[in-house]
Amino acid sequence: MDYLKWSQEYYEEAEKVLRNISRLKDSLSSVPADKYRTTENMISMLRTIYYECINTGAHLALKAKESAKNAA
Repeated sequence: MDYLKWSQEYYEEAEKVLRNISRLKDSLSSVPADKYRTTENMISMLRTIYYECINTGAHLALKAKESAKNAA
């Protein structure tokens, strides 16, 4: 299993999520009042997903480092 590649995929996914967060934050000023809270909730959920991706990517990168060290 290539933990480093897997880790990179999580980091790339985190970047995509971050772009979506940014897009939604930019749209907050023009969103109708009845959709404002929903958009804020979506941003909050995406932040959770972003942090999960970052943490998982970091964990997998550490796993790759440990795997390389054990193989040597």
